[in-house]
Amino acid sequence: MKLNFGQEVLVLPASVLSHLDAATPEQLRVLLWLASDLSLISKHKQLAKLAGCDVASARGAVDFWCACGLVGESGEASVPAMSTAVAEAPVKKKLQRADELPNYTSTELAELLEARAGVRILIDEAQQILGKMFNPNDVNIMVGMLDYLGMNEECILLLLAHCKKIGKSNLRAIEKYAYAMVDKGINDAETMEEEICRVEAMHTFEGEVRALFGMKSRALTSKESKMLASWLSFGYDINIVRMAYEITVNATGEASVAYANAILEKWNANGWKTASEIEAGMTAEREKREGTVNKKELGNSFDTDDFFEAALQRGFRERSRSEE
Repeated sequence: MKLNFGQEVLVLPASVLSHLDAATPEQLRVLLWLASDLSLISKHKQLAKLAGCDVASARGAVDFWCACGLVGESGEASVPAMSTAVAEAPVKKKLQRADELPNYTSTELAELLEARAGVRILIDEAQQILGKMFNPNDVNIMVGMLDYLGMNEECILLLLAHCKKIGKSNLRAIEKYAYAMVDKGINDAETMEEEICRVEAMHTFEGEVRALFGMKSRALTSKESKMLASWLSFGYDINIVRMAYEITVNATGEASVAYANAILEKWNANGWKTASEIEAGMTAEREKREGTVNKKELGNSFDTDDFFEAALQRGFRERSRSEE
């Protein structure tokens, strides 16, 4: 007597035998389907349909086999591998888009919340952060962010608090924001917190720059946005930018962001990071010019400050023409 393997073979770890008595028929069917395709580990609706059970039971079965040590938390099969194909090429989780995410029914969501205490806690805390009761569509989005975008609970709550702070309370808009974060490799609490600090610093800084340059409510151009981001990267706060602004207005008679950018880039290139360093550097440059320029040749109508401003304007005009 022999087994007829046909054209395809499923390979299971021998340790499965020690869990047969504890496993339900549904859990065994889920295991067999996982052995055939481990990418199903993150596709609970599809897995449930194949295994002939509901979504909550499919998720519970995955958790059961993870607890048994047969499937890793990240979706890899434990050694020995459940199938040679998976062992040779571990399944890489693919980022799903909104129109590809599963659309749970109200019944399925209720079963899922009943089976997963962690999701219930996440939903409760998320509702408190956003200050509203979630409908089934909102819960569906939350589950998608957790299971399909790969964000953990702490990461999601940080994102929600940030979105609430900047005036985003619609979960569909938050979901799109979450996609952008994951696309940048941000899906854990540590990287999310770093990104939020960067974004919020830029948001505050932009408001201060807008007020200083009288931009009112118009959107920044992409070029202006890059300039502001570079100023922050230089380590300059609004006080340093104000120094460049005052020089700009005195030299040109207008609040030019591009002109101020030329000044700030020069200061950064010179290694001047603080107000005292900038003042000392400018004083040193002025004294150097005064030592090399013959004041009698310049005459009373053109002092050293005029000379400095003229040189800066000339350099700015040349730079602007080269960028056009």
